[in-house]
Amino acid sequence: MRQQARALGIFLLVALPAASAGAEPTRLVVPTAYGTHLPGLGTSAVALAKLIKERSGGDLVLELKQPGDGTKPQEILDKVSDGSVDAGFTTSSFWAGKLPAASLFSGYPFGPGGEDYLAWFEHGNGRKLYQEMYDHAGIKVHVLPCAFGGAEAGGWFLKELSTPEDIKSLRMRIFGLGGRVMSRLGATTVVIPGGNLLTAFGKGELDAAELYPPAVDVLQGLKDKVKLIYVPGWHQPETVLELIVNKDRWNALSDRERGLIEGACLATMQATLSESAKLQSDALAKLANEGVRLVPWPEDVLSALRTAWEEVAKEEGDQDYFFRTVLDDIETFRVKSGAAKAESNLSAEPKVSAETNATP
Repeated sequence: MRQQARALGIFLLVALPAASAGAEPTRLVVPTAYGTHLPGLGTSAVALAKLIKERSGGDLVLELKQPGDGTKPQEILDKVSDGSVDAGFTTSSFWAGKLPAASLFSGYPFGPGGEDYLAWFEHGNGRKLYQEMYDHAGIKVHVLPCAFGGAEAGGWFLKELSTPEDIKSLRMRIFGLGGRVMSRLGATTVVIPGGNLLTAFGKGELDAAELYPPAVDVLQGLKDKVKLIYVPGWHQPETVLELIVNKDRWNALSDRERGLIEGACLATMQATLSESAKLQSDALAKLANEGVRLVPWPEDVLSALRTAWEEVAKEEGDQDYFFRTVLDDIETFRVKSGAAKAESNLSAEPKVSAETNATP
């Protein structure tokens, strides 16, 4: 009933008459964390802005700013909170250094896929906990999960891994909780900007790297240096993108404007959910056709990664009560809703039963 009432409210607000002709539109300046040319990660911001403009009849406009155009991606949260900019289109994993639970809302090791996230946000405690994370930290933003950027692959590798012991010799570019897991198994994690990966591989400074979902990876040229991708992306089964709006700015919007934004975010999540699987699958197929091998993780390696994640998650939960609260809530929701699936369903990538140069 709660969700039906919310959906009806959004419908009614969207259906209200537009502002009088000739009135100045409401404009929100929105820096983005990803370039709007990037499939999934950036194009979803364009789709959102277009939908809001159309549904409002031009009375509500998101002015998207490219990364670094006045605001660096890592500055978005602080600038939105202090009102320097109206809003931001980003992913909460950027704030994991100050908000440990942030990664749980954007995609985490062995976590939910897009369908599970959407169900948790719409029918569980996802939205409530998401807002509480920012409120408890004194960050003045209103948050809306707003799009799915896609599942990542398991990473680009120069050499095959046969056993968990092989991870100990790796120098890998990987961040966040996934990096903690790889470090737990002995890998040396390396911080290198995505734009420098080709040079790093060429100089022998890296053995492996995770980057973006495959639809973006395919644009990076890594296939010219690295010929092996492991699947699935256990460390990032989905990428949730958020719209954060300065709290005072949000409260100053009319009911109709807030309803328009809420409805557009929900519609964009649903649209990107349905589009993402094909987007990533097509990208992997393209890479395979260009000579990149798609190889499933050896079962004992994947098992070791899961065990290491459970240890990291426990440590993180012991240090941060809210992290444990959020993780327990979403995992309980997945179990109750029947969403906890087998290993082969960890991501939206195609299943790979054996080493191949083409998707099944």
